[in-house]
Amino acid sequence: MAFWGIEVKPGSPYTCKLDPGVKLHISQATLGLGSSTRRSILKGAAKDKCAVFLCSLMVGNKCSCKLNLELNSNDEVTFSVVGPQSIHLSGFLTTSDIDSRIKIQ
Repeated sequence: MAFWGIEVKPGSPYTCKLDPGVKLHISQATLGLGSSTRRSILKGAAKDKCAVFLCSLMVGNKCSCKLNLELNSNDEVTFSVVGPQSIHLSGFLTTSDIDSRIKIQ
């Protein structure tokens, strides 16, 4: 397992492409630094699909949001931000090779 994080900035979409055998679990979205009174919305779109709103964040109201998104190596998702501030995504990566060697006792 490895930590993963990315900052998605307004006007700069991020497309997540994973190596074969890798899974990504995105567990949190956090509002970037700034003092805007407007909300920032995180959108996600799988290739050839319509975008969906994943969370809406605003200073002084809600600055973070728990997520439970799991992406596989054959998934291609583009994240974008509508609004004035960036949104940081964090989570962890796993591989089938590592998962098969870990035994919980």
